[in-house]
Amino acid sequence: MSDPSVNERFDRVDKSIERLTQYVIDLRDETTSRLQVIENRLDFLSLTVASIDSRLPALTKATLETGSLTSQLVREQARQKDSATDLASRVAKLEEKVSRFVDPAA
Repeated sequence: MSDPSVNERFDRVDKSIERLTQYVIDLRDETTSRLQVIENRLDFLSLTVASIDSRLPALTKATLETGSLTSQLVREQARQKDSATDLASRVAKLEEKVSRFVDPAA
């Protein structure tokens, strides 16, 4: 009563469904393994960021202190330059006065 061609078709459909099911299972496994790799990388990244974040206050303080020290050094250097210029001006005036005393005709 049953037609052999119908049975063959059902067998082919069953095999196709089995292949499709296996493909979906393989895809699921591969996706799971790749997502696990991504999750591991994200864990490492979050630990790295947390480590950097814990160091930021010290780095910020050091940066601010370096800026303050640099500003202080620049101010001191400017003062020294002004002092040197003032001294050079005074020495030039003294040399001019001494040269007049030594050689009044000049």
